[in-house]
Amino acid sequence: MKIELWALLGCVVILFLSILFQGTYLDLTSGVKYALSSRAESPPNQGPMGARLDRNVRNQVEGLALFAPLVLIAGVAEISTGLTQTAAIVVVMARALYVPAYAFDWSPFRTLFWMGSFFGSGAFAFGILSAAGLPF
Repeated sequence: MKIELWALLGCVVILFLSILFQGTYLDLTSGVKYALSSRAESPPNQGPMGARLDRNVRNQVEGLALFAPLVLIAGVAEISTGLTQTAAIVVVMARALYVPAYAFDWSPFRTLFWMGSFFGSGAFAFGILSAAGLPF
């Protein structure tokens, strides 16, 4: 399996763990009654950590929505270059570091890790376009 697909799998695992951490924290702070409810209302006792974990999950989904199609396009087009491989590694590392940085409010590192993932995805797209021979 190519590095780019491994990176995509890594991002999926990071999202899975983010959801697990967020859900576990919610259960511990808001109780099983709330966890089993329809969650139509805001959770009681969520606190700043719970809110950050919730926003982290949403951000991981957004990042994956940007990165996953690029990896699939590269895979279908059989494109794997030094740039796409490096960008994929940067994205998955930045996504992994983003989780604790967001959860524990490590400013400004949270923003730097987000930027690494965002611009890593951009570099990945550029790598695809370059390998496809599109003129710039």
